[in-house]
Amino acid sequence: MTPFSVCIPAAGIGRRMGGDIPKQYLPLLGKPVLAHTISAFDALPECVEIILAVDDETVARTVLDGLQTRSPLRLLRGGTRRQDSVANAIAAVEDDNRVVLVHDAARPCVTTAQIRAVARAAAEHGAALLALPARDTMKEVHAGIIRATLDRTVIWQAQTPQAARAGLLRIAFAEAGRRGIEATDDVSLLEAMDVPVVVVEGSATNLKITTPEDMVMAEAVLRMTNDR
Repeated sequence: MTPFSVCIPAAGIGRRMGGDIPKQYLPLLGKPVLAHTISAFDALPECVEIILAVDDETVARTVLDGLQTRSPLRLLRGGTRRQDSVANAIAAVEDDNRVVLVHDAARPCVTTAQIRAVARAAAEHGAALLALPARDTMKEVHAGIIRATLDRTVIWQAQTPQAARAGLLRIAFAEAGRRGIEATDDVSLLEAMDVPVVVVEGSATNLKITTPEDMVMAEAVLRMTNDR
């Protein structure tokens, strides 16, 4: 087993969900989406700590009131962008050699096997992520017009967790800040430094809640697996 810290950026609003409640705080099978996500990692004895980057610590503690965790649960202030929230969370990891997993707050259906596979791959190869190979024909579209049909055999859909050693991630985020690089996922910053990133195949059930329809699917997945 590979000991790891997990950093969960949870400061976002999730505008595509609509409503006034951030999607990570919405109820799912009787508890907040974020609580399910936390529990997925807390169930593993190799989880050393869980670090949440949140918009408002008081609100987050209220939402998570009653959640008991085996792993130390730390809350800190997130940033304006997801990238800033992740950087703040990684900065709180004390050991440069610790494997750090970064996971979306609104991705509650990740499995124990997936978490362990990514942690192990990062420990062995330096950096890793879960990703899903493209199944459908992929099109490049500009202004509503198809420009090209892409080779789907080389296209993968990035998921989380994404992982690397804490020290390497800190260097990558600092370099991104210096060079003005913005990315929507964490390993993109490692790619910019020419760090090889190993792909671990994920699954369609490791969905990210973005729309109301995703809530229905997440509920179905958790019921099916009788998980958390």
